[in-house]
Amino acid sequence: MAEVEVPLTLSSIKTKVVTEPVHETGEEPSEQADSKLDKEMFEKIKTLALQGHTKSQFRLGMHYIQIQEFGQGIRWLERASSMGDMQALFQLANMYYDGVGTLPNLTKGVELLKEVVSNTDPNFQYLIPHAQYNLGMAAFMGYGMKQSDEIAEHYWLLAGKEGDPDGSVAAQSQLGMFYTRRDTKDTKKAFYWHYFAAENGSLESKGALGVMYYKGVGTNPDKELAFKNLCEASERGSLFAQGNLVVYYYESRLFTRAAHCAWSVAQTESLEEAAEKTGCLLEFIRRGVALGCFYYARCLHTGKGVQKNDSEAQKFFNKAVSVCPETAHELNQKLKNDEL
Repeated sequence: MAEVEVPLTLSSIKTKVVTEPVHETGEEPSEQADSKLDKEMFEKIKTLALQGHTKSQFRLGMHYIQIQEFGQGIRWLERASSMGDMQALFQLANMYYDGVGTLPNLTKGVELLKEVVSNTDPNFQYLIPHAQYNLGMAAFMGYGMKQSDEIAEHYWLLAGKEGDPDGSVAAQSQLGMFYTRRDTKDTKKAFYWHYFAAENGSLESKGALGVMYYKGVGTNPDKELAFKNLCEASERGSLFAQGNLVVYYYESRLFTRAAHCAWSVAQTESLEEAAEKTGCLLEFIRRGVALGCFYYARCLHTGKGVQKNDSEAQKFFNKAVSVCPETAHELNQKLKNDEL
């Protein structure tokens, strides 16, 4: 299988709402906080918000944000956070950090995230791992605080909670990637964190785990577990896993399956749309699609698993280079060395 370093995301903190289940009571509407409100529910929540009901203030703020009335949204979130609603504070932190509905203020975003992390209210402990994950991202990128791999690792380890499902799955997956970087490489730790992130639902880590089992990175090689994880991630839409499944088939000399799977991956046109749909990193998607294109071109060129067609082969070789030059270069070198 091609040597592909598992990439680390460099994307900014993404504004998102993290909600806990809300149990319906006599005074609280039962709608989730991240859903837009119909007219009747809007009036109920607005009335409660004006009466000082904190959760309703948060929900009203989120409603305004979702319909892009950001000024009103921020005002209601600030009112809720001033009454101790950490969920409102967490949302404000991310909005200031990303500049959503307001001018970016990275330092303020980081300060608010630290407030969320230091809160002791038992009702909002579930937010702490998510805030720690975002602080780790800020430290890793050096946005809003001094760049520090050590501080980033510290926050992610806290957020990951030793692989506990109640920890931040994003942090667990991020640690798996962090420990595959050349500067912080520790393949056993990488495997550990990708394993737990995959168990806890990370599609990204599920695909990475399949590659690690196949190559014996951080664990003993196990083709059966490699195939299982790559198939499961592929079925959930991971193009990275699908591309590596092509490699699995090709190197197992199952050329018809390899060609069919590679053709399917190579048809991907909008990588950004795939990222939006699956929540996977764009760099992972690029690598997966490049693998599919390159191996399909190779099948076309050699006539393995598909009718030989040199002109079509060149087309897909070119597409592999266009989608991910680094992956295409690595594979081309393997081809030149008779390793493919």
